[in-house]
Amino acid sequence: MTGRRWTITPEPEPEALSPLMGGPSRVGQLGARLLHNRGLRKFDEVLSFLNPELDQLADPFELPDMRLAVDRVFRAIGNKEKIAVYGDFDVDGLSATALLLHAIRDLGGTVIAHIPGRDGSGHGLNNDALSRLADDGVSLVITVDTGSNDADEITFAGSIGMDVIVTDHHIVEAGLRRSLALVNPHLSGVAAGDGLTGAGVAFKLAQALYSRTDLNWPGHVIALAALGTVADVGPLRGENRVIVSHGLRQLETTGHAGLRALLKLAHPNGGDLDTEALSFNVIPRLNAPGRLGEAIPSLNLLTANDPAEAGALARQVDEMNSERRRLSQEAWDSARLELGLGSGAGTLPPALIVKSPDFRTGILGPLAGRLSGEHGRPAIAIAVGKTHARASARSPESVDIHAVLSAVSERFEQWGGHARAAGFTVAIEHLDEVLDAVQEGVAAAGNEPGDGLPIQADAEIVFSDLDAPTWDFIKALGPYGEENPVPVFVTRKLTPLQVRTMGAGGRHLRMVLGDGVDTWDAIGFGLGDAPLGGGTVDAIYSLRTNTWRGRTKRELHLLDVRPSTV
Repeated sequence: MTGRRWTITPEPEPEALSPLMGGPSRVGQLGARLLHNRGLRKFDEVLSFLNPELDQLADPFELPDMRLAVDRVFRAIGNKEKIAVYGDFDVDGLSATALLLHAIRDLGGTVIAHIPGRDGSGHGLNNDALSRLADDGVSLVITVDTGSNDADEITFAGSIGMDVIVTDHHIVEAGLRRSLALVNPHLSGVAAGDGLTGAGVAFKLAQALYSRTDLNWPGHVIALAALGTVADVGPLRGENRVIVSHGLRQLETTGHAGLRALLKLAHPNGGDLDTEALSFNVIPRLNAPGRLGEAIPSLNLLTANDPAEAGALARQVDEMNSERRRLSQEAWDSARLELGLGSGAGTLPPALIVKSPDFRTGILGPLAGRLSGEHGRPAIAIAVGKTHARASARSPESVDIHAVLSAVSERFEQWGGHARAAGFTVAIEHLDEVLDAVQEGVAAAGNEPGDGLPIQADAEIVFSDLDAPTWDFIKALGPYGEENPVPVFVTRKLTPLQVRTMGAGGRHLRMVLGDGVDTWDAIGFGLGDAPLGGGTVDAIYSLRTNTWRGRTKRELHLLDVRPSTV
Protein backbone atom coordinates (compact mmCIF):
# COMPACT_ATOMS: atom_id res chain seq x y z
CA MET A 1 0.00 0.00 0.00
CA THR A 2 1.38 3.44 -0.90
CA GLY A 3 -0.14 5.26 2.09
CA ARG A 4 -1.17 8.10 -0.20
CA ARG A 5 -4.55 9.76 0.00
CA TRP A 6 -7.15 9.08 -2.67
CA THR A 7 -9.22 11.95 -4.01
CA ILE A 8 -12.05 11.81 -6.54
CA THR A 9 -12.89 14.72 -8.81
CA PRO A 10 -16.44 15.86 -7.91
CA GLU A 11 -19.08 14.85 -10.42
CA PRO A 12 -20.29 17.83 -12.50
CA GLU A 13 -23.94 18.80 -12.66
CA PRO A 14 -25.88 17.00 -15.44
CA GLU A 15 -26.34 20.24 -17.40
CA ALA A 16 -22.54 20.61 -17.55
CA LEU A 17 -22.18 17.16 -19.11
CA SER A 18 -24.99 17.28 -21.66
CA PRO A 19 -23.11 19.51 -24.19
CA LEU A 20 -20.31 16.92 -24.26
CA MET A 21 -22.50 13.87 -24.94
CA GLY A 22 -23.84 12.25 -28.08
CA GLY A 23 -22.90 13.20 -31.63
CA PRO A 24 -20.83 11.07 -34.00
CA SER A 25 -18.36 10.22 -31.23
CA ARG A 26 -21.20 8.72 -29.15
CA VAL A 27 -19.79 9.99 -25.88
CA GLY A 28 -21.70 8.57 -22.89
CA GLN A 29 -22.04 10.00 -19.41
CA LEU A 30 -18.79 8.51 -18.09
CA GLY A 31 -16.95 9.69 -21.19
CA ALA A 32 -18.42 13.15 -20.82
CA ARG A 33 -17.24 13.25 -17.23
CA LEU A 34 -13.70 12.35 -18.31
CA LEU A 35 -13.78 15.11 -20.92
CA HIS A 36 -15.13 17.62 -18.40
CA ASN A 37 -12.35 16.69 -15.96
CA ARG A 38 -9.87 17.63 -18.70
CA GLY A 39 -11.31 21.11 -19.14
CA LEU A 40 -13.43 20.50 -22.24
CA ARG A 41 -16.81 22.24 -22.20
CA LYS A 42 -18.15 22.33 -25.77
CA PHE A 43 -18.82 19.55 -28.24
CA ASP A 44 -16.78 21.17 -31.02
CA GLU A 45 -13.82 21.13 -28.60
CA VAL A 46 -14.50 17.43 -28.02
CA LEU A 47 -14.46 16.67 -31.74
CA SER A 48 -11.11 18.42 -32.20
CA PHE A 49 -9.69 16.72 -29.13
CA LEU A 50 -10.78 13.22 -30.11
CA ASN A 51 -9.74 13.67 -33.74
CA PRO A 52 -6.34 15.40 -33.78
CA GLU A 53 -5.56 16.08 -37.44
CA LEU A 54 -2.63 17.74 -39.16
CA ASP A 55 -4.82 20.61 -40.35
CA GLN A 56 -5.07 21.64 -36.67
CA LEU A 57 -1.39 22.60 -36.75
CA ALA A 58 -0.98 26.37 -36.59
CA ASP A 59 0.80 28.39 -39.25
CA PRO A 60 4.49 28.13 -38.25
CA PHE A 61 5.06 31.70 -39.39
CA GLU A 62 3.00 32.91 -36.45
CA LEU A 63 6.02 32.14 -34.27
CA PRO A 64 8.39 35.06 -33.70
CA ASP A 65 11.25 35.50 -36.17
CA MET A 66 10.21 32.45 -38.19
CA ARG A 67 10.41 34.26 -41.54
CA LEU A 68 13.89 35.53 -40.69
CA ALA A 69 14.96 32.02 -39.78
CA VAL A 70 13.53 30.39 -42.90
CA ASP A 71 14.97 33.05 -45.20
CA ARG A 72 18.42 32.61 -43.66
CA VAL A 73 18.32 28.82 -43.93
CA PHE A 74 17.35 28.93 -47.60
CA ARG A 75 20.05 31.51 -48.27
CA ALA A 76 22.58 29.17 -46.68
CA ILE A 77 21.31 26.25 -48.76
CA GLY A 78 21.44 28.34 -51.94
CA ASN A 79 24.96 29.58 -51.20
CA LYS A 80 26.12 26.06 -50.25
CA GLU A 81 27.08 27.25 -46.78
CA LYS A 82 27.80 24.74 -44.07
CA ILE A 83 25.14 24.67 -41.36
CA ALA A 84 25.46 23.26 -37.83
CA VAL A 85 22.52 22.20 -35.68
CA TYR A 86 23.60 22.80 -32.09
CA GLY A 87 21.48 20.65 -29.81
CA ASP A 88 21.14 19.50 -26.25
CA PHE A 89 21.94 16.05 -24.91
CA ASP A 90 18.51 15.07 -23.59
CA VAL A 91 15.94 13.31 -25.79
CA ASP A 92 14.10 16.56 -26.51
CA GLY A 93 17.31 18.11 -27.82
CA LEU A 94 18.45 14.97 -29.64
CA SER A 95 15.09 14.51 -31.35
CA ALA A 96 15.04 18.17 -32.35
CA THR A 97 18.58 17.91 -33.72
CA ALA A 98 17.83 14.74 -35.68
CA LEU A 99 14.64 16.06 -37.27
CA LEU A 100 16.34 19.27 -38.45
CA LEU A 101 19.27 17.28 -39.84
CA HIS A 102 16.78 15.20 -41.84
CA ALA A 103 14.84 18.27 -43.00
CA ILE A 104 17.83 20.36 -44.08
CA ARG A 105 19.39 17.41 -45.92
CA ASP A 106 16.04 16.79 -47.64
CA LEU A 107 16.14 20.37 -48.87
CA GLY A 108 19.66 20.01 -50.26
CA GLY A 109 21.61 21.64 -47.44
CA THR A 110 24.98 20.70 -46.01
CA VAL A 111 24.54 20.23 -42.29
CA ILE A 112 26.36 18.73 -39.33
CA ALA A 113 25.41 18.37 -35.67
CA HIS A 114 27.03 19.41 -32.43
CA ILE A 115 25.87 17.88 -29.15
CA PRO A 116 27.76 19.02 -26.04
CA GLY A 117 28.84 16.44 -23.51
CA ARG A 118 27.04 16.46 -20.18
CA ASP A 119 30.35 16.42 -18.31
CA GLY A 120 32.07 18.83 -20.68
CA SER A 121 30.64 22.09 -22.01
CA GLY A 122 27.20 21.33 -20.55
CA HIS A 123 23.96 23.04 -21.52
CA GLY A 124 23.89 25.98 -23.90
CA LEU A 125 26.23 27.53 -26.42
CA ASN A 126 29.95 27.36 -25.72
CA ASN A 127 32.62 29.60 -27.24
CA ASP A 128 35.16 26.82 -27.68
CA ALA A 129 32.61 24.69 -29.51
CA LEU A 130 31.60 27.65 -31.68
CA SER A 131 35.25 28.26 -32.56
CA ARG A 132 35.69 24.64 -33.62
CA LEU A 133 32.57 24.84 -35.77
CA ALA A 134 33.85 28.03 -37.42
CA ASP A 135 37.20 26.33 -38.10
CA ASP A 136 35.20 23.53 -39.76
CA GLY A 137 33.67 26.03 -42.15
CA VAL A 138 30.28 26.53 -40.45
CA SER A 139 28.72 29.94 -41.12
CA LEU A 140 25.21 29.34 -39.75
CA VAL A 141 24.36 27.75 -36.39
CA ILE A 142 20.81 26.68 -35.56
CA THR A 143 20.26 25.90 -31.89
CA VAL A 144 17.55 23.52 -30.74
CA ASP A 145 16.23 23.29 -27.18
CA THR A 146 18.86 25.77 -26.03
CA GLY A 147 20.38 29.19 -26.64
CA SER A 148 17.70 31.73 -25.69
CA ASN A 149 19.80 33.28 -22.92
CA ASP A 150 23.29 32.82 -24.38
CA ALA A 151 23.76 36.48 -25.31
CA ASP A 152 27.53 36.56 -24.80
CA GLU A 153 28.08 33.42 -26.85
CA ILE A 154 25.85 34.73 -29.66
CA THR A 155 27.91 37.94 -29.70
CA PHE A 156 31.07 35.85 -29.89
CA ALA A 157 29.68 33.83 -32.78
CA GLY A 158 29.03 37.04 -34.71
CA SER A 159 32.58 38.20 -34.06
CA ILE A 160 33.97 35.10 -35.80
CA GLY A 161 31.63 35.34 -38.77
CA MET A 162 28.75 33.05 -37.81
CA ASP A 163 25.04 33.80 -37.75
CA VAL A 164 22.93 32.14 -35.04
CA ILE A 165 19.28 31.12 -35.27
CA VAL A 166 17.90 30.12 -31.89
CA THR A 167 14.97 27.69 -31.70
CA ASP A 168 14.06 27.06 -28.10
CA HIS A 169 11.22 26.83 -25.60
CA HIS A 170 12.88 27.93 -22.37
CA ILE A 171 12.03 31.17 -20.56
CA VAL A 172 13.83 34.16 -22.06
CA GLU A 173 15.48 36.55 -19.63
CA ALA A 174 14.66 40.21 -20.18
CA GLY A 175 17.09 42.61 -21.80
CA LEU A 176 19.38 40.12 -23.53
CA ARG A 177 20.81 40.72 -27.00
CA ARG A 178 18.81 38.74 -29.51
CA SER A 179 20.29 36.46 -32.13
CA LEU A 180 19.67 36.84 -35.84
CA ALA A 181 16.38 35.03 -35.23
CA LEU A 182 14.95 33.91 -31.89
CA VAL A 183 12.16 31.41 -32.53
CA ASN A 184 10.73 30.95 -29.06
CA PRO A 185 7.01 30.73 -28.19
CA HIS A 186 7.59 32.70 -24.99
CA LEU A 187 8.15 35.80 -27.13
CA SER A 188 4.91 35.34 -29.04
CA GLY A 189 1.89 37.47 -28.29
CA VAL A 190 -0.45 34.83 -29.68
CA ALA A 191 -1.33 31.25 -28.78
CA ALA A 192 0.91 29.81 -31.51
CA GLY A 193 3.49 27.48 -30.05
CA ASP A 194 1.93 27.35 -26.60
CA GLY A 195 3.45 24.42 -24.69
CA LEU A 196 5.82 23.29 -27.45
CA THR A 197 9.01 21.55 -26.36
CA GLY A 198 12.38 22.03 -28.02
CA ALA A 199 11.55 19.31 -30.53
CA GLY A 200 8.17 20.93 -31.12
CA VAL A 201 9.73 24.29 -31.96
CA ALA A 202 12.26 22.58 -34.24
CA PHE A 203 9.37 20.78 -35.91
CA LYS A 204 7.68 24.14 -36.54
CA LEU A 205 10.86 25.33 -38.26
CA ALA A 206 10.87 22.16 -40.36
CA GLN A 207 7.18 22.67 -41.13
CA ALA A 208 7.93 26.22 -42.29
CA LEU A 209 10.90 25.08 -44.41
CA TYR A 210 8.93 22.35 -46.17
CA SER A 211 6.06 24.78 -46.80
CA ARG A 212 8.37 26.83 -49.04
CA THR A 213 8.88 23.78 -51.30
CA ASP A 214 6.76 21.21 -53.09
CA LEU A 215 8.00 18.49 -50.71
CA ASN A 216 6.05 16.90 -47.88
CA TRP A 217 7.84 16.20 -44.65
CA PRO A 218 8.65 12.48 -44.19
CA GLY A 219 6.90 10.61 -41.41
CA HIS A 220 10.01 10.30 -39.26
CA VAL A 221 10.17 14.08 -38.86
CA ILE A 222 6.92 14.22 -36.89
CA ALA A 223 7.82 10.91 -35.20
CA LEU A 224 10.99 12.51 -33.83
CA ALA A 225 9.00 15.56 -32.72
CA ALA A 226 6.66 13.23 -30.83
CA LEU A 227 9.60 11.56 -29.07
CA GLY A 228 10.92 14.90 -27.86
CA THR A 229 7.50 16.14 -26.82
CA VAL A 230 6.80 13.10 -24.65
CA ALA A 231 10.35 13.07 -23.26
CA ASP A 232 10.14 16.70 -22.15
CA VAL A 233 6.62 16.24 -20.70
CA GLY A 234 4.99 18.70 -23.08
CA PRO A 235 1.29 19.30 -22.33
CA LEU A 236 -0.74 17.07 -24.64
CA ARG A 237 -3.13 19.75 -25.81
CA GLY A 238 -3.34 21.70 -29.05
CA GLU A 239 -0.41 21.20 -31.40
CA ASN A 240 1.41 18.87 -29.03
CA ARG A 241 -1.54 16.49 -29.11
CA VAL A 242 -1.49 16.50 -32.91
CA ILE A 243 2.27 15.98 -33.03
CA VAL A 244 2.24 13.08 -30.58
CA SER A 245 -0.87 11.42 -32.02
CA HIS A 246 0.48 11.42 -35.57
CA GLY A 247 4.05 10.76 -34.42
CA LEU A 248 2.97 7.57 -32.65
CA ARG A 249 1.24 6.34 -35.81
CA GLN A 250 4.37 7.02 -37.82
CA LEU A 251 6.57 5.23 -35.28
CA GLU A 252 4.40 2.11 -35.45
CA THR A 253 4.94 1.79 -39.20
CA THR A 254 8.22 3.64 -39.70
CA GLY A 255 10.67 2.57 -42.36
CA HIS A 256 13.41 4.67 -40.75
CA ALA A 257 16.27 2.27 -39.97
CA GLY A 258 17.31 3.83 -36.67
CA LEU A 259 13.81 4.10 -35.25
CA ARG A 260 12.96 0.54 -36.35
CA ALA A 261 16.08 -0.85 -34.64
CA LEU A 262 15.33 1.08 -31.48
CA LEU A 263 11.73 -0.11 -31.30
CA LYS A 264 12.77 -3.71 -31.98
CA LEU A 265 14.66 -3.66 -28.67
CA ALA A 266 12.49 -1.26 -26.68
CA HIS A 267 9.04 -2.46 -27.79
CA PRO A 268 9.63 -6.12 -28.70
CA ASN A 269 6.18 -7.43 -27.80
CA GLY A 270 4.39 -5.23 -30.30
CA GLY A 271 0.90 -4.04 -29.56
CA ASP A 272 -0.17 -0.42 -29.57
CA LEU A 273 2.70 2.02 -29.21
CA ASP A 274 1.58 4.67 -26.73
CA THR A 275 3.13 7.39 -24.61
CA GLU A 276 3.64 4.96 -21.71
CA ALA A 277 5.76 2.71 -23.93
CA LEU A 278 7.78 5.73 -25.05
CA SER A 279 8.25 7.01 -21.49
CA PHE A 280 9.26 3.73 -19.87
CA ASN A 281 10.96 1.79 -22.66
CA VAL A 282 12.09 3.98 -25.55
CA ILE A 283 13.07 7.34 -24.04
CA PRO A 284 15.22 5.95 -21.18
CA ARG A 285 17.34 4.09 -23.72
CA LEU A 286 17.87 7.22 -25.79
CA ASN A 287 18.70 9.21 -22.66
CA ALA A 288 21.21 6.68 -21.34
CA PRO A 289 24.30 7.64 -23.41
CA GLY A 290 23.87 11.32 -22.56
CA ARG A 291 23.42 10.52 -18.90
CA LEU A 292 26.70 8.62 -18.97
CA GLY A 293 28.54 11.48 -20.64
CA GLU A 294 28.18 11.50 -24.44
CA ALA A 295 24.86 11.45 -26.30
CA ILE A 296 26.32 10.91 -29.77
CA PRO A 297 25.36 7.18 -30.00
CA SER A 298 21.69 8.15 -29.57
CA LEU A 299 21.90 10.92 -32.17
CA ASN A 300 23.63 8.54 -34.59
CA LEU A 301 20.82 6.04 -34.00
CA LEU A 302 18.13 8.66 -34.69
CA THR A 303 19.82 9.58 -37.97
CA ALA A 304 20.97 6.12 -39.10
CA ASN A 305 19.82 4.98 -42.54
CA ASP A 306 21.65 1.65 -42.76
CA PRO A 307 19.87 -1.24 -40.96
CA ALA A 308 23.11 -2.98 -39.92
CA GLU A 309 24.58 0.21 -38.48
CA ALA A 310 21.25 0.99 -36.79
CA GLY A 311 21.11 -2.46 -35.18
CA ALA A 312 24.61 -2.10 -33.75
CA LEU A 313 23.83 1.36 -32.40
CA ALA A 314 20.57 0.17 -30.84
CA ARG A 315 22.40 -2.62 -29.02
CA GLN A 316 25.04 -0.14 -27.80
CA VAL A 317 22.36 2.21 -26.50
CA ASP A 318 20.59 -0.71 -24.81
CA GLU A 319 23.77 -1.77 -22.99
CA MET A 320 24.38 1.79 -21.84
CA ASN A 321 20.85 1.91 -20.48
CA SER A 322 21.58 -1.13 -18.31
CA GLU A 323 24.57 0.70 -16.86
CA ARG A 324 22.47 3.83 -16.33
CA ARG A 325 19.92 1.79 -14.37
CA ARG A 326 22.64 0.39 -12.11
CA LEU A 327 24.03 3.86 -11.35
CA SER A 328 20.55 5.24 -10.76
CA GLN A 329 19.76 2.56 -8.19
CA GLU A 330 23.04 3.23 -6.36
CA ALA A 331 22.24 6.96 -6.26
CA TRP A 332 18.70 6.29 -5.03
CA ASP A 333 19.97 4.08 -2.21
CA SER A 334 22.50 6.77 -1.24
CA ALA A 335 19.84 9.51 -1.30
CA ARG A 336 17.46 7.56 0.91
CA LEU A 337 20.26 6.95 3.40
CA GLU A 338 21.26 10.63 3.44
CA LEU A 339 17.69 11.79 4.02
CA GLY A 340 16.85 9.06 6.50
CA LEU A 341 13.92 7.87 4.42
CA GLY A 342 12.38 4.64 5.58
CA SER A 343 14.12 4.81 8.97
CA GLY A 344 11.35 6.48 10.93
CA ALA A 345 12.88 9.94 10.45
CA GLY A 346 10.94 12.97 11.61
CA THR A 347 9.49 15.79 9.55
CA LEU A 348 11.13 16.29 6.19
CA PRO A 349 12.51 19.73 5.21
CA PRO A 350 10.62 21.94 2.73
CA ALA A 351 12.98 20.83 -0.06
CA LEU A 352 14.73 17.47 -0.26
CA ILE A 353 18.41 18.07 -1.01
CA VAL A 354 20.96 15.32 -1.55
CA LYS A 355 24.57 15.69 -2.62
CA SER A 356 27.54 13.46 -3.22
CA PRO A 357 30.87 13.49 -5.06
CA ASP A 358 29.91 10.06 -6.40
CA PHE A 359 26.73 11.17 -8.22
CA ARG A 360 27.01 11.16 -12.00
CA THR A 361 25.60 14.39 -13.40
CA GLY A 362 23.47 12.44 -15.83
CA ILE A 363 21.37 10.82 -13.12
CA LEU A 364 20.70 14.02 -11.14
CA GLY A 365 17.46 14.92 -12.93
CA PRO A 366 15.80 11.51 -12.59
CA LEU A 367 16.95 11.25 -8.97
CA ALA A 368 15.47 14.65 -8.08
CA GLY A 369 12.31 13.79 -10.00
CA ARG A 370 11.82 10.53 -8.13
CA LEU A 371 12.35 12.20 -4.75
CA SER A 372 9.95 15.00 -5.62
CA GLY A 373 7.32 12.66 -6.98
CA GLU A 374 7.35 10.32 -4.00
CA HIS A 375 7.30 13.04 -1.34
CA GLY A 376 5.32 15.86 -2.95
CA ARG A 377 7.92 18.59 -2.47
CA PRO A 378 10.82 20.12 -4.43
CA ALA A 379 14.00 18.08 -4.59
CA ILE A 380 17.54 18.93 -5.64
CA ALA A 381 20.25 16.38 -6.45
CA ILE A 382 23.82 17.68 -6.53
CA ALA A 383 27.06 16.28 -7.90
CA VAL A 384 29.87 17.81 -5.84
CA GLY A 385 33.14 18.42 -7.66
CA LYS A 386 36.44 19.84 -6.47
CA THR A 387 35.61 23.47 -7.27
CA HIS A 388 31.99 23.46 -8.45
CA ALA A 389 28.72 21.67 -7.83
CA ARG A 390 26.19 20.85 -10.52
CA ALA A 391 22.56 20.43 -9.55
CA SER A 392 19.21 19.40 -10.99
CA ALA A 393 15.95 20.44 -9.34
CA ARG A 394 12.46 19.08 -9.78
CA SER A 395 9.25 20.30 -8.21
CA PRO A 396 5.52 19.53 -8.02
CA GLU A 397 3.04 22.09 -9.30
CA SER A 398 2.74 23.59 -5.81
CA VAL A 399 6.15 25.30 -6.02
CA ASP A 400 7.75 27.25 -8.89
CA ILE A 401 11.32 26.06 -8.46
CA HIS A 402 12.59 28.38 -11.22
CA ALA A 403 11.26 31.38 -9.26
CA VAL A 404 12.86 30.09 -6.05
CA LEU A 405 16.24 29.71 -7.73
CA SER A 406 16.02 33.10 -9.47
CA ALA A 407 16.22 34.83 -6.08
CA VAL A 408 19.80 33.59 -5.68
CA SER A 409 20.77 33.31 -9.36
CA GLU A 410 23.60 35.85 -9.01
CA ARG A 411 25.57 33.07 -7.33
CA PHE A 412 25.20 30.72 -10.30
CA GLU A 413 27.72 30.37 -13.07
CA GLN A 414 25.11 28.64 -15.23
CA TRP A 415 21.44 28.05 -14.66
CA GLY A 416 18.07 27.75 -16.35
CA GLY A 417 14.85 25.80 -16.58
CA HIS A 418 11.19 26.35 -15.83
CA ALA A 419 8.66 26.05 -13.00
CA ARG A 420 8.84 22.26 -12.63
CA ALA A 421 12.47 21.57 -13.56
CA ALA A 422 15.69 23.57 -13.39
CA GLY A 423 19.42 23.19 -12.99
CA PHE A 424 22.43 25.22 -11.96
CA THR A 425 26.20 25.22 -11.55
CA VAL A 426 27.67 26.99 -8.53
CA ALA A 427 31.10 27.39 -6.96
CA ILE A 428 31.55 25.20 -3.88
CA GLU A 429 32.08 28.21 -1.59
CA HIS A 430 28.56 29.45 -2.41
CA LEU A 431 26.77 26.11 -2.25
CA ASP A 432 25.59 26.23 1.38
CA GLU A 433 24.35 29.79 0.96
CA VAL A 434 22.35 28.74 -2.13
CA LEU A 435 20.83 25.71 -0.42
CA ASP A 436 19.82 27.73 2.63
CA ALA A 437 18.13 30.23 0.32
CA VAL A 438 16.32 27.41 -1.48
CA GLN A 439 14.92 26.04 1.77
CA GLU A 440 13.79 29.52 2.80
CA GLY A 441 12.25 30.18 -0.61
CA VAL A 442 10.33 26.91 -0.69
CA ALA A 443 9.10 27.44 2.87
CA ALA A 444 8.02 31.00 1.99
CA ALA A 445 5.96 29.67 -0.93
CA GLY A 446 3.48 28.61 1.74
CA ASN A 447 2.50 25.31 0.16
CA GLU A 448 2.33 22.43 2.57
CA PRO A 449 3.68 19.30 0.90
CA GLY A 450 2.44 15.93 2.00
CA ASP A 451 3.90 12.47 1.97
CA GLY A 452 3.50 12.31 -1.77
CA LEU A 453 0.79 13.88 -3.84
CA PRO A 454 -2.68 12.33 -3.51
CA ILE A 455 -3.77 9.85 -6.14
CA GLN A 456 -6.45 11.64 -8.13
CA ALA A 457 -9.33 9.61 -9.56
CA ASP A 458 -11.75 10.74 -12.25
CA ALA A 459 -14.74 8.84 -10.92
CA GLU A 460 -15.97 6.09 -8.64
CA ILE A 461 -17.42 3.30 -10.79
CA VAL A 462 -18.54 -0.33 -10.65
CA PHE A 463 -17.16 -3.14 -12.80
CA SER A 464 -20.23 -3.13 -15.05
CA ASP A 465 -19.06 0.30 -16.28
CA LEU A 466 -15.98 -1.34 -17.78
CA ASP A 467 -17.68 -2.47 -20.96
CA ALA A 468 -16.24 -2.45 -24.47
CA PRO A 469 -17.42 1.12 -25.29
CA THR A 470 -15.63 2.41 -22.19
CA TRP A 471 -12.37 0.73 -23.18
CA ASP A 472 -12.73 2.04 -26.76
CA PHE A 473 -13.43 5.57 -25.56
CA ILE A 474 -10.45 5.58 -23.22
CA LYS A 475 -8.24 4.52 -26.10
CA ALA A 476 -9.66 7.38 -28.20
CA LEU A 477 -8.98 9.84 -25.37
CA GLY A 478 -5.23 9.24 -25.71
CA PRO A 479 -2.43 9.99 -26.21
CA TYR A 480 -1.95 10.55 -22.52
CA GLY A 481 0.53 12.70 -20.68
CA GLU A 482 0.82 16.14 -19.14
CA GLU A 483 -2.59 17.88 -18.97
CA ASN A 484 -4.29 14.75 -20.30
CA PRO A 485 -3.65 12.14 -17.61
CA VAL A 486 -4.67 8.51 -17.95
CA PRO A 487 -8.21 8.09 -16.51
CA VAL A 488 -8.18 6.72 -12.99
CA PHE A 489 -11.12 5.02 -11.25
CA VAL A 490 -12.07 3.85 -7.79
CA THR A 491 -14.11 0.70 -7.23
CA ARG A 492 -15.05 -0.44 -3.73
CA LYS A 493 -15.84 -3.71 -1.94
CA LEU A 494 -14.10 -6.05 -4.35
CA THR A 495 -13.29 -9.63 -3.46
CA PRO A 496 -9.69 -10.81 -4.03
CA LEU A 497 -10.21 -14.15 -5.78
CA GLN A 498 -6.55 -14.82 -6.44
CA VAL A 499 -3.53 -13.10 -4.88
CA ARG A 500 0.15 -13.65 -5.55
CA THR A 501 3.33 -11.62 -5.59
CA MET A 502 5.86 -11.51 -8.39
CA GLY A 503 9.22 -10.01 -9.21
CA ALA A 504 12.38 -9.86 -7.11
CA GLY A 505 11.50 -10.10 -3.44
CA GLY A 506 7.78 -10.24 -4.22
CA ARG A 507 7.82 -6.53 -5.06
CA HIS A 508 4.76 -6.58 -7.33
CA LEU A 509 1.18 -7.74 -6.78
CA ARG A 510 -0.92 -9.82 -9.14
CA MET A 511 -4.63 -10.27 -8.34
CA VAL A 512 -7.97 -11.34 -9.71
CA LEU A 513 -10.70 -9.05 -8.37
CA GLY A 514 -14.43 -9.71 -8.50
CA ASP A 515 -17.62 -7.91 -7.53
CA GLY A 516 -19.90 -10.96 -7.57
CA VAL A 517 -20.69 -10.62 -11.28
CA ASP A 518 -17.58 -9.50 -13.17
CA THR A 519 -13.92 -10.28 -12.59
CA TRP A 520 -10.77 -8.54 -13.76
CA ASP A 521 -7.09 -9.39 -13.68
CA ALA A 522 -5.10 -6.66 -11.94
CA ILE A 523 -1.43 -5.88 -11.45
CA GLY A 524 0.08 -3.46 -8.96
CA PHE A 525 3.72 -2.55 -9.49
CA GLY A 526 5.46 -1.97 -6.16
CA LEU A 527 2.39 -3.11 -4.20
CA GLY A 528 3.66 -6.53 -3.22
CA ASP A 529 3.57 -5.69 0.49
CA ALA A 530 0.11 -4.08 0.44
CA PRO A 531 -1.92 -5.21 3.52
CA LEU A 532 -5.16 -6.56 2.09
CA GLY A 533 -6.88 -7.67 5.29
CA GLY A 534 -9.22 -10.65 5.29
CA GLY A 535 -12.27 -9.23 3.52
CA THR A 536 -13.11 -7.04 0.58
CA VAL A 537 -10.80 -4.34 -0.75
CA ASP A 538 -11.10 -0.94 -2.37
CA ALA A 539 -8.97 -0.35 -5.47
CA ILE A 540 -7.82 2.72 -7.35
CA TYR A 541 -6.62 1.91 -10.85
CA SER A 542 -6.28 2.76 -14.51
CA LEU A 543 -7.00 0.50 -17.48
CA ARG A 544 -4.13 -1.29 -19.15
CA THR A 545 -3.80 -3.22 -22.38
CA ASN A 546 -0.95 -5.69 -22.02
CA THR A 547 0.69 -7.43 -24.99
CA TRP A 548 2.97 -10.39 -24.29
CA ARG A 549 4.24 -12.90 -26.84
CA GLY A 550 1.68 -11.83 -29.38
CA ARG A 551 -1.28 -12.08 -27.01
CA THR A 552 -3.14 -8.95 -25.88
CA LYS A 553 -5.37 -8.72 -22.86
CA ARG A 554 -7.08 -6.00 -20.90
CA GLU A 555 -6.40 -5.67 -17.19
CA LEU A 556 -6.47 -3.21 -14.31
CA HIS A 557 -3.32 -1.31 -13.40
CA LEU A 558 -3.54 -0.91 -9.63
CA LEU A 559 -2.21 2.34 -8.22
CA ASP A 560 -3.18 1.38 -4.67
CA VAL A 561 -5.36 -1.16 -2.89
CA ARG A 562 -6.52 -1.29 0.72
CA PRO A 563 -9.07 -3.06 2.94
CA SER A 564 -12.57 -1.77 2.33
CA THR A 565 -13.91 0.90 4.62
CA VAL A 566 -17.41 0.59 6.03
